[in-house]
Amino acid sequence: MVIDRYIAKSVAAGCLLASFILLSVFAFVDFASQLQDVGKGDYGTLQAALYVFLGLFQRLHELSPSILLLGGILSLGAMAASSELIVMRASGISTQRISRSVLQIGLLIAILVAALGEFVVPHTTRLAKTYRAEAIEEKLIVAGNNDIWVRDGNRYVNAKQILPDYEIRQIRVYEFNDKRQLASVIYAEKAQYRNKEWILNNIKRSELTSTGVKTSFENQIILERLIIPELFSVLELKSKDMSAIELLTYSQYLKDNNLDNGKYLLDFWIKIFTPLTCLAMLLIAMPIVFLATPRSGGIGQRVMVAMLIGIVYFVINRSINHLGLVLNVAPILSASAPLLIVMIISAYLMRKVH
Repeated sequence: MVIDRYIAKSVAAGCLLASFILLSVFAFVDFASQLQDVGKGDYGTLQAALYVFLGLFQRLHELSPSILLLGGILSLGAMAASSELIVMRASGISTQRISRSVLQIGLLIAILVAALGEFVVPHTTRLAKTYRAEAIEEKLIVAGNNDIWVRDGNRYVNAKQILPDYEIRQIRVYEFNDKRQLASVIYAEKAQYRNKEWILNNIKRSELTSTGVKTSFENQIILERLIIPELFSVLELKSKDMSAIELLTYSQYLKDNNLDNGKYLLDFWIKIFTPLTCLAMLLIAMPIVFLATPRSGGIGQRVMVAMLIGIVYFVINRSINHLGLVLNVAPILSASAPLLIVMIISAYLMRKVH
């Protein structure tokens, strides 16, 4: 219907405006934090600006619930200020009907948020960290979605997967002699950095000689140099930057090895519930606008209310998440509890509107 399209355009425009406002603030803060590294290696102002720009995709996903809350209040508040909501309700369009139209565009935005976190954020975060590390360290570093290439003198290292706690998997080390000829190739299933050494497991070594290729197998070898730890820590993705599939896979790996996987499983469920939280924030925005009266303040007051709700939700959400880890509560409960609280509050307020 026409009303659906009109409300959708208004809410989308409000969310775009909210995105611009919030991302501009965080972009300025992030850029200021990068200025201390400007001048190191080839890392200049332009490189810092590009690094911050690539990081905005992660910021957008992280701030998506607050963006929908603020965007919903901005768009619906503007419609209320121009008496459009009053005209709609006077013409027979119920509050439930308006709410359904708002939630329809909210559902579309929530799907986009899920896709952003799953497919875009991990890629852009890897690209940003690789670009920054390459400029500062002045080493050849090429990173894709699933692997990296690092050059260190006459050695080229390829790792298919970088995991937390200084672990990499499916490593190939190509060593060249002084004549730039390939001298040996080492393949290892995994490597871990311990006590200033790299421990490689399940090794296949191929040495190229004048008489041919000599292949040998070893259970374990130790290398003092593979990937410098500082560079490794820069390229390593934090749990919040990993996709849901990566988080689930790594948490299962930790469980299979009798290691604590609570943090990664919690971040997995947070990633799953983030789109639903966006919808819940829209549910909060609607009663704030519907319950407002001409004497209750203008758009500025509504924005302040939105910011206050966003801050309170952020604090409560983080507190419940960390408390759940400390008390060993099931991660799915810790991740869903803040969402359930918001939905209960919004349902109560919408009943007052009706």
